[in-house]
Amino acid sequence: MLNIKYILDVGSSCLRLLAVSKFMGRNQIVAEEEVLYDGYMDGEFLSAENLTANLDELINKMSNKMRKPIKAVVVGVPSEFCVCVCKRISRKFNVSHKITDFDVKDLFETNKSFGDSQTYSVINYSPMQFVLDDDVKTLTPIGMRSSNLVLDASYILAKRTFINLFLEEFAKLNIFEIDFICTALGQALSCEQAKEKVKPFAVVDVGHISTSVCVLKGEGLALLSSFSMGGGHISNDLMQILNLNFKDAELIKRKVILTVESSKNESYEVCSKGNLIKAPINMTNQIVKSRIEIIAKVIGEILSIDQAFKDITIYLTGDGISHFKGVKNIIKNVTGLDVIEFSIPFDNSKGRYQTSKIGLTTLAEIVV
Repeated sequence: MLNIKYILDVGSSCLRLLAVSKFMGRNQIVAEEEVLYDGYMDGEFLSAENLTANLDELINKMSNKMRKPIKAVVVGVPSEFCVCVCKRISRKFNVSHKITDFDVKDLFETNKSFGDSQTYSVINYSPMQFVLDDDVKTLTPIGMRSSNLVLDASYILAKRTFINLFLEEFAKLNIFEIDFICTALGQALSCEQAKEKVKPFAVVDVGHISTSVCVLKGEGLALLSSFSMGGGHISNDLMQILNLNFKDAELIKRKVILTVESSKNESYEVCSKGNLIKAPINMTNQIVKSRIEIIAKVIGEILSIDQAFKDITIYLTGDGISHFKGVKNIIKNVTGLDVIEFSIPFDNSKGRYQTSKIGLTTLAEIVV
C-alpha cells in the first residue's frame, strides 16, 4: 500500500494512531492502534514522564501491523492546547483587479505574525469569508474582480510547550518529520453542515476529562474554547455518592438511560467480579443529569460570548456523554439551543462518537 500517512489523535484518555491512505481522492483510515494513558487537564499532561513509553508502544504496534517503519507523523492538537485568533485584513487595489491565488495567500502570510511569541505558534489558518466590492461575500474570490479585498481570517495557534514536547518525544523514537493540525477544526470541517458554508454552527466534543467547544464560520473557526470536565467526572460523582469503586461506577454508568422513569425500589444492576452491584435508578439518573447540566451550563456560557451565536446549532460528539439516551434534551433545555448527534457515518459501534478520527483525516487531506 503506497502513500500511507500517519496521524496521532491525542485524546483526554487515550492516544490513537491512524494509518491513512488516499482512495478515490479522499483520505481513508486503513488501520488504527490506541493505548490508554492518564491524559491531560487544564492544559497540562498528567503523566508527561510516561509519554515516551506510551508513544513507543503505539509506534511499535502500528509498525508491526503495517510491516514498515514510521518516519513521519501528523499530530492533532486538542483544544486545551490551542487558541483561535480572528483578524479582519484588507487590501485596496488601484483599479478593479482580478483576484488571484497569490493575492489570497499573501493576505494570510503577511498577517500571520503574532510577534515574537514564546508561548504560541501558528499551525492552521482559514478564511471565514471574503468581502469584495458592493459588499459581495464569498469563500471563493479567486477569478472575481474587485478594487477591494477584505478577509475575515481565522488563525489557530498551538502552545509551544505542546509542540516542543511531541517533537522531543518523537525524536527519541527517531521520527523527525512532524506536522501539527487542530483537532477541533478538523471535526467541524467533517460535519455535514460544513458543506453548506453559510450558517455558523458549534461542535461540542465531551471527552473523558476535557470538553472542547468550537464554532465554524465558513472554513475557519470563529470561536475555540475548552474546559476540564467530562464523562470521567460523572464516574467520580457516582463513586462518591453511591460509594462505588471506579470500575463499578463505570459499569453502572453504561447502564444509565436518562429517559427512564422508575419506581422507588428499581435499580440498575451489573455483575462485577462475581458480585451483583446495584444502584437506585432515580438517584443514579439524577447524579448523571446534574453533572451533564453543569457541563451544559459552561457550554452555554461559552457560546453566549457573541450574539451571533444565539441561535446556533450544537453538534454533540465525544465518548464522555454522547452515549446517554436523553442527553440532547438536557443540553437543549439548559442552553436553549438545538442539539444534533454527531457520529461517524455508518458506524454503530461504541466508538461511533470518536469523530476526532474523521476530523483529523479530513483536515490532513486539506493542509498536509
